[in-house]
Amino acid sequence: MVQITSKLHNDQLSLEMNRGDFLGEKELPLESWIRLHKIFLLNESLIISKNTAVTAGFLDKFIERITKLIE
Repeated sequence: MVQITSKLHNDQLSLEMNRGDFLGEKELPLESWIRLHKIFLLNESLIISKNTAVTAGFLDKFIERITKLIE
């Protein structure tokens, strides 16, 4: 799980989420950014529902940015 915010932070710790990054018609209602340094573990039993999902291409971009951050 990652922190997603609608507040823009002009730094290397934000990854913008665009309309084309979501699968199907469901996207987040506001412009959103992932805060790359805020990653959490969550027990699957605590998840009530799933709002949307991202494309494989966005997931690859996310993994690449996280890898650069920890190098």
